[in-house]
Amino acid sequence: MINYFFYGLSFFVLGLAAFLRIRQGGEFPLRKHLPWLAAFGFAVGATGWIDMFLAGGELGDFEPVLRTLLIVSHPISGLLLLKFGWGIFKEMLALPAWTIFIPGVFIVPIAYVITYAATTFITPSPIEIPIDIWSRYLLYLPGSILAAVGFLRQWHYQGKLGFPEVSRLMLAAGLAFVFEAIVVGLIVPAAPYGPASYYNYDRVSDNAFTGELIGIMQPFGINYERVIEATGVSIEFWRMVSAFAVTLFVVKALDVFDEIRKMQLKALQNERDLAQKIALETQISARETAERWTDALVNINRQIADLEHVDNILLGIAENARQLLKSNFLGIALLDEARTGLHLKCYSITGETQIVNTPIPVENELVLDVFQNCRYYRSGRVEPAGVLENAYFFVDCDPKTLAGVYLNLDNSPIGAMWVTGCDDSVYSEEDLIWLECMADQVVIAIQHGLMTSQLQSFSVTEERARIAREMHDGLAQVLGYLNLQVQTIEALYVSGKSELLKKELKHMRQAIKTAHGDVRENILSLRTTLADEKGLLSAVEEYLKEFGIQTGVKTDVSINHQQDINLSSIAEVQLVCILQEALANVRKHAEAEHVHLNIYFSNTGEDDSPGYVEMRVIDDGNGFVMSDSKRRFGLKTMQERATSVDGELMVDSKVGEGTVVTCRIPCLKPESISSRSIVLS
Repeated sequence: MINYFFYGLSFFVLGLAAFLRIRQGGEFPLRKHLPWLAAFGFAVGATGWIDMFLAGGELGDFEPVLRTLLIVSHPISGLLLLKFGWGIFKEMLALPAWTIFIPGVFIVPIAYVITYAATTFITPSPIEIPIDIWSRYLLYLPGSILAAVGFLRQWHYQGKLGFPEVSRLMLAAGLAFVFEAIVVGLIVPAAPYGPASYYNYDRVSDNAFTGELIGIMQPFGINYERVIEATGVSIEFWRMVSAFAVTLFVVKALDVFDEIRKMQLKALQNERDLAQKIALETQISARETAERWTDALVNINRQIADLEHVDNILLGIAENARQLLKSNFLGIALLDEARTGLHLKCYSITGETQIVNTPIPVENELVLDVFQNCRYYRSGRVEPAGVLENAYFFVDCDPKTLAGVYLNLDNSPIGAMWVTGCDDSVYSEEDLIWLECMADQVVIAIQHGLMTSQLQSFSVTEERARIAREMHDGLAQVLGYLNLQVQTIEALYVSGKSELLKKELKHMRQAIKTAHGDVRENILSLRTTLADEKGLLSAVEEYLKEFGIQTGVKTDVSINHQQDINLSSIAEVQLVCILQEALANVRKHAEAEHVHLNIYFSNTGEDDSPGYVEMRVIDDGNGFVMSDSKRRFGLKTMQERATSVDGELMVDSKVGEGTVVTCRIPCLKPESISSRSIVLS
């Protein structure tokens, strides 16, 4: 009775643990089959307790009811175990698809045929004995074996995954079911069919199990008596031990699977965190890349706006684009003057960015196809050998990938821009878009270069027109006046009026002197304004020195800045023109003995302010009234020149005290100062 009690209690605990695990939820390998395990535990527990009450005896009217329940509980328990065993055998690890037919083809039909045939037509004993035996043989035994195989497969699988503790627990659970298969499914009561004991008996005997058989009995096989003889304890004790083992290790296995699920959830959480981290790093990297590209484009636009030389801008574009695209070579090719082919204009490699002075024809088919068909191209993979031949210059390594765009000016292709890389990484669509943006900057720089050339041409034309006007208003009039004076002198000479002749000659000398001064001033203005090989300060100092030599006026200059001042090219020209106009007024009208030029650079004190340049022209001449018509046209011209470069002009003059002309022009911002190239940090 004690053995039956603990046997039933163990399986009831197993069923209860499985039921509670179902209530907890979660996903793990045994989750689908826990209802069958719980039902099996409750059924076997009930069977054990029924055996306990029957073993106690003296049940009265309840004994037939309990025996009937025992007859029903044996096959039900076996069926539930078989269902559970087949489920974990099939589901815990993948099996071939054909194995789904095993229980239907072999187990169920054979079980029904053998059970009913044997119990009905062969055995003359009470019905509960063969039902018990065949339930163990045909249901308990295969169910336990299948469960054991399922756990043993998990033992091997968990060991390969690197979970030794889990692997050992799966092994213990598998061995516990093997032991269960032996003591519950294989060892049965003595019976006249195998593998239980066989007896020679008289078939017409009423009871084949009482020992009242005719003839000599020859017992052999596996049964309860053999277990007692071999171990000294009953089979019920070993079944109780088996129940303890199965319950202990299966319940532990449920906990282990829960821990595995937690580990898997933790691993998924770590993977999600890692994916989020990678996504965040990717976003940060993309933003930083976009910022670097934006900074490069802004700097290039500032160079273009400052009307820097086109070659300087191309150098900056090539260097920035190559570095940002992490390429080994970048080339910019333009259509030649004959419009017959492409020639390399600018290139950038590691450590060197140069303008090509000697024409180098571009003959690579991919680059020419980009130019001729006005399309974009990027390598989708590593290009075969020979495809990128002549697509790179001055590079030691052989490129494997290429990306190129064409240069479009006024809807007409004028060249191509491309990059090559020597590693196996290919250019992305985003790289091609950025390269296209840089190509647009190349076209804009070329357009601005053409516009600058036109502006310079216009400036030359305007300057020539100004000189023509001055020659017409000055030298031409003087020559006309001299022509009249010559005629007058000739008439005076004929008439013999010597005094009047001398007076007219004196006027002629003064007129010639004035004309000579105007011509020399125009020559000096042309040389100073149009020469671009000197810096602004050097040109101003030279002009002031020449002015002093020509006019005899003492000049001096003071500058508080040692290097060239960061003015735009147009502002420098206008500043020189204003100085020339001011000195022209000094020569023509002021009758000054001394002229002082002061150029002063000042910062406003604000961090984002570029400061300004202030030029003062101070003379000690006779001064003038501001409404004097003789100087109104010149002052208006100077005012217009200062306003055109966002500057201002102020004139302060008093009769008999001289004149001060002050011109103030804003400087360029520090980041706009010209440079040969831009190197990203």
